[in-house]
Amino acid sequence: MWIFSTREIASLIYILIFILYALTRKKVKDSAVNVIKVACTPKLLIPFIVMLLYASFIVIILTKLSFWNWIYLKDIIIWVLFAGVPVCFNAVSNTIKEHYFRNMITDNIKFAALVEFFTGTFTFSLIIELIILPVLTFFILLQAVSEYKEENKSAHKVFNWIVAILGFLILGFTIETAISSYKSIEGTQIIVSFCLPLIFSFLYLPIAHGFAVYAKYEMLFIRMSFKEPKDKKVRWNHRRKVISTCKFSYNKICMFSSEYVKNMYVTMKDNEFDAIIHNFKVANSK
Repeated sequence: MWIFSTREIASLIYILIFILYALTRKKVKDSAVNVIKVACTPKLLIPFIVMLLYASFIVIILTKLSFWNWIYLKDIIIWVLFAGVPVCFNAVSNTIKEHYFRNMITDNIKFAALVEFFTGTFTFSLIIELIILPVLTFFILLQAVSEYKEENKSAHKVFNWIVAILGFLILGFTIETAISSYKSIEGTQIIVSFCLPLIFSFLYLPIAHGFAVYAKYEMLFIRMSFKEPKDKKVRWNHRRKVISTCKFSYNKICMFSSEYVKNMYVTMKDNEFDAIIHNFKVANSK
């Protein structure tokens, strides 16, 4: 297996063409500069660096294992950038869906993940990949655009069929390619490449949960600040008591924010705040 498959090389070629074209457009170039500036703000840059350092730590551990091959580094980089980072940043959104962290795992073991891996591992020649990518992308975009308007409902069904047929054709030819080239592919390498997204999904659970908890605490403390005196010592005591009560429970933090902060007021005494904490503990002990 080469470091980059022909499908990845074809994708990189089209991405470079798009970037070069975009750089010739002043509005697009100015927008790109603004996006880069926003991405470099501490609120986004620090979590991103933490995620990269965490991935690097995992890679260092993996290199000590007997099955390690540096070719896996490409798969890890792709997973971190296009799966791990979005998962962690989505976790810090205002509210995350129920079973979000469980779905991180299940999404990686669905049949679609197997097909995606299979079609990504066994690819065609570079010329064929350069033809397939724009054609498939074109019909997928038409499918996505036609979905949003009621008058395009019939066209959307047609595009669904076209994309499905193209998908099955590619899968069929991929199977044929796999059968003809399986002897040249190392079995252990295929298994490890397939398992890496699963391994990283499990290992990224703590960091994704940590980001979610941190973001919720930050929002909670902002809400509390409107109902507290300016005294920093009082505010610190309030936060210490909340953290010692909710700990790392995402659901408890959400509950305290939505149900108990409204009972606070600026002139409240310490024993009144302690009563709020006590009521919260009693409600969560049932």
